Amino acid sequence: MKRVLLVSMPFASVRYPSAALSQLKALLHERGIPCDVAYLNVLFHAFSNLPNIYEGIADLIMVGERVFGEVLFGGQWSLSSLGEMEAIDSPLLPDQRHRKGIRDGLAAFSALAGPFARKCLESLPLHRYDVIGFTSVYSQQVASLALARLIKDRWPDKIIAFGGANCFEEMGQALLRLFPFVDWVFNGQADLSFPEAVLRWSEGEPPRGVAGVAYRFGDQIAEQGAGPSPEMDSLPYPDFDDYFRALQKWAPDYLDCAPISLELSRGCWWGNKSQCTFCGLNCRSVDFRSKSARRAESEIRQLTERYATGRVILTDSILNMKFFKTLFPDLAEWGGLEELFLEAKANLNREQVHLLKSSGVTHFQPGIESLDTEMLSYMRKGTTLLQNVQFLKWAKEFGLYPTWNLLYGFPGENPEAYRRMADLVPSIVHLCPPMDLSPVLFVRFSPLIEESRQRGLFNIRAHSGYRSIYPFDPEDLDELAYFFDCDFEGQDRIDSYIDPLRIQVLAWKDAWNKKGAAELSCERLHEDKVLIHDTRPCRASHHEEMNGELAVAYWACDAARSFESLSRETKQQKGKDYCGDASLRRGLDDFVTRRLMIREKDRYLSLAVRPRLDLEASEDWS
Repeated sequence: MKRVLLVSMPFASVRYPSAALSQLKALLHERGIPCDVAYLNVLFHAFSNLPNIYEGIADLIMVGERVFGEVLFGGQWSLSSLGEMEAIDSPLLPDQRHRKGIRDGLAAFSALAGPFARKCLESLPLHRYDVIGFTSVYSQQVASLALARLIKDRWPDKIIAFGGANCFEEMGQALLRLFPFVDWVFNGQADLSFPEAVLRWSEGEPPRGVAGVAYRFGDQIAEQGAGPSPEMDSLPYPDFDDYFRALQKWAPDYLDCAPISLELSRGCWWGNKSQCTFCGLNCRSVDFRSKSARRAESEIRQLTERYATGRVILTDSILNMKFFKTLFPDLAEWGGLEELFLEAKANLNREQVHLLKSSGVTHFQPGIESLDTEMLSYMRKGTTLLQNVQFLKWAKEFGLYPTWNLLYGFPGENPEAYRRMADLVPSIVHLCPPMDLSPVLFVRFSPLIEESRQRGLFNIRAHSGYRSIYPFDPEDLDELAYFFDCDFEGQDRIDSYIDPLRIQVLAWKDAWNKKGAAELSCERLHEDKVLIHDTRPCRASHHEEMNGELAVAYWACDAARSFESLSRETKQQKGKDYCGDASLRRGLDDFVTRRLMIREKDRYLSLAVRPRLDLEASEDWS
């Protein structure tokens, strides 16, 4: 039987294992195929001895790609001939304050790339393996190609295979065409196609007829479509043994906080309804399928016990909402997770946010993207300003840390939306700020690119960063690229209307990171008495006591409420003491003026955060 080595190259993060390779190893073993996973990203992390800079580059899309360029392309590749750091002077690294550190880090890593590749070739038992597969996601492509070329030069009979996000559809076809040392490229999911291709090869046959694998035979390339989708519950549990061995050997400082990466679903149920305009994560197929709650809980509990960790990262594009009634109550009752990271839409209700915290969620990616309903509609997010702000408020109440960005730079966007956001920020500086204010990336398979003509985009070409990485013609780069540059009307005016929001966001982030960050909290002293504590710079006063119907209405607006429903509830509570709709409306609008509430059309939302609840307390949301 052929022996397989799966490889994770720089610049994949060292902080968590590859869910794809761990799953694929288990699938190969299930078919009787010996397999190991080489975490050479962990080895390079140790080899370079620049851990913080490594992880900084790992978090930046495409920036680390240039490090192994000379190893891959040799004498025809040089920093001077391919441009002065175009990949760095680009929207891929929007924060000017960190550019010098990244430049210095890239120079240091580039000097180490050749010695590292030779070390891998000489000291790793590569001769034992017949098929060597590389996962290529975002910033792993060049490093993977560089080592693959060296392996093929020394052992021409070995099969070199590639899979991952950089290999989908035309990108994979270009990969085979431009790099003749690559034998197989897997398009889409490789769970079924990769083991089948290896079995065919073991029998002396090419992977002819195996959907999902494009392969080289002679001077020809056979393209066989996308790989089939397996039943999620039929997949074996992933195998993370190699990751934890790599940490033990090369990066033991990470062992105490190392998570496992699990995939409970694939595709995007929201994308089935209305794919976000900027998203290309699921290629051209966003069909959603999920493991059952019973299988998901069993997998989480067994694997966290096996690897002695209470930390889990879910790699799902979006959370299965059914889990709020099935999986999460069971996880909360079990209480075995120290940290659970996941991604979901922000339009959750208060009870759902509470349940996430009870289940072990600490950090959470809610996909907020904007604080303006007009822009959220443009992006097809299916959320509103009020939903996003109320989520941020509840996240603070329950001790969740949301990681989110504000996006800008869409063709045809309304500059007024960014003025509205700049005006909003002083009201919400007590809530968790975005990680960045970032220009939207134009990515393959996204509606922005797929519907480019309707959206007014023209002169679409591979992102300029690719020119500092690959010595190819523009036509070839266009096929290899996942990220694109393009032109559209009004593009030259973007900075002029973004700058005020950028200034506000930077101040928000700086204030949040300081001791004694701003607070806006409320406490209910009685049914119709609420005390406000406010330390925001925009405050009218540090303390304020609300009484009567305004206290009732303010407390009721912990979730966004229409004026009609507020009026009805307040009348029920105050009875003959109710002062009337006109008085209530004046009071609410005064709260808006004093930045204690926000209003959108006829809906109101209180901005003060309630006291953090004991997570063991009764789930009474009144």
